[in-house]
Amino acid sequence: MQGSAQREIDTVVFDLGRVLIHWDPYGYMVEKFGEDVAKRLMERVFNVPEWNLMDKGEISEAQLWRIMEERYPEDAQYIRHMKNAVLSLLKPIEENVSLLPSLKVHGYRLCVLSNFSYKSFEYVYNTFEFFKYFDCMVISSHVKKIKPNEDIFYELMERCGVKPSTSLFIDDRADNIETAIRLGFNVIHLTEYGKLKEKLEEVLKMELY
Repeated sequence: MQGSAQREIDTVVFDLGRVLIHWDPYGYMVEKFGEDVAKRLMERVFNVPEWNLMDKGEISEAQLWRIMEERYPEDAQYIRHMKNAVLSLLKPIEENVSLLPSLKVHGYRLCVLSNFSYKSFEYVYNTFEFFKYFDCMVISSHVKKIKPNEDIFYELMERCGVKPSTSLFIDDRADNIETAIRLGFNVIHLTEYGKLKEKLEEVLKMELY
């Protein structure tokens, strides 16, 4: 803590994808398959209700990919490729995860609130060391709730003792940010992941190293 002065924010709540972990399947598919296939797969596979069901833990990763292969046999080769490639796309955004130790030194509680499928979260949690800096985590597939719905935010509040008025919520999606604002959180809508340090320093009124 900074001296004995009372401060407004004592907890920072992070989304994972595009905030602390790279997630750009479209860019990868453009490079591998070309723009037409990439656009088609984003619409058919990644931006579909079944993807949210997977993130919510209602269907497994294996079930999702089987559904997609059966639904779009003409794209089966691309779908199978992406099934095997998705975990390799999940890598830390080093410039952002490097801010976590500094936030801890300054006394902030750090939490995660993220939509993540079960298998993918187990992979990143067991692979990347930065999770050791977090005091509490709420993952959609583990609690069977999903952003932007309010119920997963209430889960965060109850499970992690988070008070919206003294917490800062960081997410890349506007719909998640809107829910957080409605519930009284301070927010950073991170539309460019490279600006996290700048935004944090602005809101917290401090310098991070």
